[in-house]
Amino acid sequence: MIVLPVTDWEKARDWYTEKLGFKPVYEAPDDRWGEYSLDGGSGATLGLWGLPAGYEVVHGDGAKRVAPQPYFLVEDLPATVAELEKRGLDSEHVYSGDEFRTARFRDPEGHILFLYEYAAK
Repeated sequence: MIVLPVTDWEKARDWYTEKLGFKPVYEAPDDRWGEYSLDGGSGATLGLWGLPAGYEVVHGDGAKRVAPQPYFLVEDLPATVAELEKRGLDSEHVYSGDEFRTARFRDPEGHILFLYEYAAK
């Protein structure tokens, strides 16, 4: 499981389930906690932890401040990006190399997320 701290748990939950298509595996709304999966829970899960008042989320800038950056494997990167753009998401950066391709997004809290696929062999 990868746990992302969030300041607005309900907004983050809605974004991950409605925009990215994550499915709840376990939720405890009163505790501002939830676990979500793209495949219904048989693989890796994403935990959303609603921070207590007064706490803040610290994001990496990719240079000197580094934060977790989850990568999610997809079968067809261009099709997945197109579907997410229909849902209102904008990719910030698309990388295409010899071995893999990635697309970068940010969630409402500012966390960097990547989608990736391996290049055809």
